[in-house]
Amino acid sequence: MGTSTTRRRFAIAAAGPAIALILTAGAVPAQAAAAEHAAATVAGGVDDAAATIAASAGTTWADTMRRKFDLETYTARLSTQLPALKAAAATRGSAAAEARQAETAAEAVMDKAVGTRRTMLARHAAALNAAKLAKKALVAAKKQKPYSKTRVAKATAAVTKAEAAAKNRAVIAQTSAATLKLTQTRHATAEKKLAAATTAHETAVKTVAYAEKRITSYPKDRAALAAQASQLSQAVVTQSRVKFTTTQVYGVTVNRVVALSFQRMIDDAAKSGVKLSGGGFRTKDQQIALRKANGCPDIWTAPSSSCRVPTAIPGRSLHEIGLAVDMTSGGKSINTRKSPAFQWMAANAGKYGFVNLPSEPWHWSITGS
Repeated sequence: MGTSTTRRRFAIAAAGPAIALILTAGAVPAQAAAAEHAAATVAGGVDDAAATIAASAGTTWADTMRRKFDLETYTARLSTQLPALKAAAATRGSAAAEARQAETAAEAVMDKAVGTRRTMLARHAAALNAAKLAKKALVAAKKQKPYSKTRVAKATAAVTKAEAAAKNRAVIAQTSAATLKLTQTRHATAEKKLAAATTAHETAVKTVAYAEKRITSYPKDRAALAAQASQLSQAVVTQSRVKFTTTQVYGVTVNRVVALSFQRMIDDAAKSGVKLSGGGFRTKDQQIALRKANGCPDIWTAPSSSCRVPTAIPGRSLHEIGLAVDMTSGGKSINTRKSPAFQWMAANAGKYGFVNLPSEPWHWSITGS
């Protein structure tokens, strides 16, 4: 497998599901499937890991590290977004307050229109009754003896005036009905805007709370995942002694189990200005040849420390299963703990599941052996 192909492959694996945080009205902070899965499985993860060791320690170790990387990426993104999320929550809080004021004002106008409508209906009813009474008075005036034209004329004028007043009140009553309907429509619109603004504000507040919770719990969640991987490491070695596959990461052949972690470590070191590489997997024959080259007193029985350069007995080296890398920087072996490369590794390698063998500054593996 070529380096470019491996790079694309592990870059895709590292990305995981999309975990972008979306802040929209009605949205809920459930966009972090991969990171949520990582955090949710932390508490019971140790027991789960123990139960699956027999099935596939390597797969479980790699998945645990991937979830840890996903959680790191997601938490970093949340930390960056948090100020904007808080500002959005404040803005939406102000918008909700304004919408509440607008709804209250619209309700007051509507209530006033309701009162006006009732008054106008009452006045119209009174005008209709006055017209009815005027007509009765006119009939009475016409029947009254002796007949008086003046009295009838006054009564007729009163009827005309009362009927005109009733018509006028009818027009005013109709106008008040139209005004009431308009204020009701405006109030309903204000209520909808208030509901939307309130929902948006509540969502923004929940999103901020969610982000703060995830950021706060991150150190504990990260430590738990790292502990899970550490507990699995020896089982990975045991399993790999039976069966394993290798792949190349930037030209370094490693066990496929640690490929993603190794790639992430190389990439992050480069971002810090430290160029890392190394020698990973080697065959049993290569281990034998190395023992000879390093002057071991006996290839099969002499301890590693008896060689000019400490070299494991064939069949015992983690290099033979691709779980150890002799690190280099700038094409040179990391032979001293004072070098910038070793200093970076000492401070950061544990994040990627690699531990140093104390007697060999260059030798890093998932168990430290």
